[in-house]
Amino acid sequence: MTIIDKLCATLALGVAAALAAGHACAADYPVRATTIYVGFAAGGPTDVVARLLAEGLSRKLGQPFVVENRPGASGELAANLVKKAAPDGYTLMVGANGTLAILPVVKKGLGYEPLHDFTPIAPVARFPYYLVVSNQSRFRSYGDLIETGRKPAENLTFGSAGPGSANHLAGVWFSKAAGIASTHVPYKGDAAVLSDLIAGRVDFAFLAGSIVIPQVDSKNLRMLASASSSADIGLPGLPILGQGPLAGYSAEPWNGLLGPAGMPESVVRTLNAAVNEVMTSDSVAARLKAIDQYPFPGSAQAFADHIRTQTERTAEIVRKSNLTIE
Repeated sequence: MTIIDKLCATLALGVAAALAAGHACAADYPVRATTIYVGFAAGGPTDVVARLLAEGLSRKLGQPFVVENRPGASGELAANLVKKAAPDGYTLMVGANGTLAILPVVKKGLGYEPLHDFTPIAPVARFPYYLVVSNQSRFRSYGDLIETGRKPAENLTFGSAGPGSANHLAGVWFSKAAGIASTHVPYKGDAAVLSDLIAGRVDFAFLAGSIVIPQVDSKNLRMLASASSSADIGLPGLPILGQGPLAGYSAEPWNGLLGPAGMPESVVRTLNAAVNEVMTSDSVAARLKAIDQYPFPGSAQAFADHIRTQTERTAEIVRKSNLTIE
């Protein structure tokens, strides 16, 4: 055997050993702590869900899953951090629909492409928005609001968490579908919308149940309808916009678990099965329902498809509404 033959043989053995070690590590996953990044502040809807998930995964898989918050730019900062991580399953992200299906459409120069730079692992949870007005509002039903908004002399206002936010898109889509004229009033987060909405300084908003239910109970706000995709999600007894005059309309923020692109399939399978089991367990489902959130089970492929279709829907709303966001 020549020196070159010996070198080739040694190299081949080294590559085979490395591949075998890689497969073994993937098969044994997890063997150490995993970090789950959240691109929003602690205590928000995405953070609460991520912590429920991390707690369940730690119990299920026998290793720590630790949530770290990297808030900023609607989740973009965390997304870019995870994008650059090693695709070994030990750096993950719970990403929200705004980060994954709205920013890629409305923001120029975004540093990532969701389906190119990440591995979709599993959808996690979702919740409906509710169409809400001040309890002192002249609008007693969503029909009243739509009828008034269609009058040429009216120009209703709606509040949101800011330009390009999920409830900004919800308000734009609602106004276009209902044929009403409306002006968007942006705020710095959902909580900031409340005071002006309660005071009647904006006419309506689309907000999460966790924010508005206490205000409804206190007689500060009135719910006119649910923007849920079905009667199985959200509070019972409310009209569902998409099952009434706005067929097909739904505004359901969602989130899911992702990792860097190129993760081993065996790790994705392990995590997907664990996520679905954790989030659909009776105990976690009950804790989610207490904050008006709901399990969102599905395969990795179903999650990738959901990101794709939701991005396409955002693009369609933006196109039909001639929406521009600086």
